[in-house]
Amino acid sequence: MCTSNSSNSKMSQCSSKNCSSTPLLDIEDLHKDATLRKENTYTDPSTGFMVFTEYAHLKRGKCCGNACRHCPYGWEGVPSSKGKKAIRKIPKVRSGDGKRIQNLLQEIDDGVYFDKVDYSDSDSDSDSEDDDVGHSQEDGEKIDEEIIPVSEPIQDQDSQAKRKSGGRHGGKYTSKNVPYTRSGDSGTSVLLTGERRSKDDISFEAMGTVDELCSVVGVVHSFMLENTNPPEEYEYLQDWLLDIMSRLFDIGSHVAKPKRLKDDNDEDDEEIEFTPDGVGNGFDCNHVDLLEDWIDQMTNDLPELTHFILPTGTKVSAQLHVARCVCRRAERRVLPLVRDGVSDPNAAKYLNRLSDFFFTAARWSNFCDGVDEVQYRRPIRGARQRNRVTVALREEKKEP
Repeated sequence: MCTSNSSNSKMSQCSSKNCSSTPLLDIEDLHKDATLRKENTYTDPSTGFMVFTEYAHLKRGKCCGNACRHCPYGWEGVPSSKGKKAIRKIPKVRSGDGKRIQNLLQEIDDGVYFDKVDYSDSDSDSDSEDDDVGHSQEDGEKIDEEIIPVSEPIQDQDSQAKRKSGGRHGGKYTSKNVPYTRSGDSGTSVLLTGERRSKDDISFEAMGTVDELCSVVGVVHSFMLENTNPPEEYEYLQDWLLDIMSRLFDIGSHVAKPKRLKDDNDEDDEEIEFTPDGVGNGFDCNHVDLLEDWIDQMTNDLPELTHFILPTGTKVSAQLHVARCVCRRAERRVLPLVRDGVSDPNAAKYLNRLSDFFFTAARWSNFCDGVDEVQYRRPIRGARQRNRVTVALREEKKEP
């Protein structure tokens, strides 16, 4: 459990398992380490890009056709250019060879996956005589050869028309990355683990609500930028909102990477650990402490809260109340994942504290702008009906 006493106490809570290891710099060592730990991705330190491991590709069961760096299928699904034959990677297994794939996954479980150098198909049920790996020619016919690079498959106009456009392949009128891929037209999408699920799955519902909340916070921030003569205190709130949007991205990536639940066949009794690492494997509880500090700073400027308040005031204040409501819904969407043990409880704690932050920030925004607060309470003691009562958040300065 995190405390706010000191940074030293927080650092002492790191386990030796997570804090003592030296970061790997060699790309192949990074890949081997991530694969043997059965992780679906790792981050390329030279580019910052997420790269799928051979473990993720083996779980997929077939080549995706994108010439991935660690494809164990020898780029089997990557199309050749017209009139040419591709020189492909030597495959460790063929797409759809379930028996061989299970054997390789077992080697990963046993920690011996990379001990084997020769990955010929000698122990596979597949026939390799008709494979187009290497510089082979068929029936004496001369065939031009090409090497398909890892990052970008070669395409001509004919093959490009046959391939699915979208995503990193570009669109009809641009070669740049476009946001549509068409892969979700059937109502499914892919998690960061590589698993494809229905779009109404609880993980996607949680991700979507957190994304909605982030956009609402962006609206608040835009309202603050419209103010041509903002109060001096607004500078703090603007920075805080930018940090909050970044943390909501953290939660979104974490929810998109749920832990695998153990089944009855798992022999390992070790509990599931969530480790904040910047790529979705956990959420840092220190961010919860920081929210509490900001709430305390704003509350110290405000009069004591003794009644309910109506969500009104400036545009910034009213929109902060909207953010508070969406935040509560986001918390409700994340809680089932926490209860199932696949998401970090610290993510839910952050959302719970964040709604308190938005409530306080809404009051503080009105305070900074000199706008009165409208309370919902009995106008006099003993009244049978509660009503609105307007009160000043700032005391009027008396003239000398």
